[in-house]
Amino acid sequence: MTGQKFPVTQLWTYPIKGLCGQLLPTADLTAGAHFPGDRRFAIGAGHDAVTDNDWLKKAYFLQLMSFAEIAAVTCDFEGNQLRLAHDDFGAITADMDSPQGRIDIAAFFDRLLQGTLRGPARMVTLEKGAFTDTKAPLLSLGGSASFAGFGALTNTPPDPRRFRLNIIFETETPFQELALIGSTLGIGDVRLRVTEPVGRCAAIDVDPQTAIRGPHYLPMMKENLGHSDLGIFAEVLTGGTIAQGDMVTVLT
Repeated sequence: MTGQKFPVTQLWTYPIKGLCGQLLPTADLTAGAHFPGDRRFAIGAGHDAVTDNDWLKKAYFLQLMSFAEIAAVTCDFEGNQLRLAHDDFGAITADMDSPQGRIDIAAFFDRLLQGTLRGPARMVTLEKGAFTDTKAPLLSLGGSASFAGFGALTNTPPDPRRFRLNIIFETETPFQELALIGSTLGIGDVRLRVTEPVGRCAAIDVDPQTAIRGPHYLPMMKENLGHSDLGIFAEVLTGGTIAQGDMVTVLT
């Protein structure tokens, strides 16, 4: 596959773990770091262990695998300002970088989830790193044909939001990005080393459009595809700016 090129179609960051993302025109990648702004914040699901600057496993936080309801919350980001809205619980605007703003955001989810948490929700942040499912500083990529392949298999609309990848590039064959594991990719001056597939969990059962949990799709994927992966993880070897329309080139 050396020399193959794939155009970048979308760049996504997900500032708050489990919530909807922000589509970006460009992104400044740094060697050895996560995707910029990705999962910088998380909302604790009532666990006393949740504190600022302390990475924990996803079970400690609000996330779609356990709380499908949060998919019904829309998010609009403008700098550090966040507007949250829900059809039944109204809307708030809060400063994510202020203590009071994080209290207000947590209170919004307490109202939404109405006492189903172990204790009060708490919004926390990391100064370094990200509340990704793996602590390693990786970003995620995937091919557009994989969304169509998953949709055809599961009879669901192709929707990249279901899989929460950072970089989406155009492909023709479903899951062909899995063949890039071990490769070095170039996007302009940026260099990425693809390390492993993105193994999926029950979060993909939640329709991002309706917030309804569908059938459990992992067994269906394993039976028909022989795996339950969609997307690939990569580490940034050389940083730089990438943009929609750039080409992903397979270098090695």
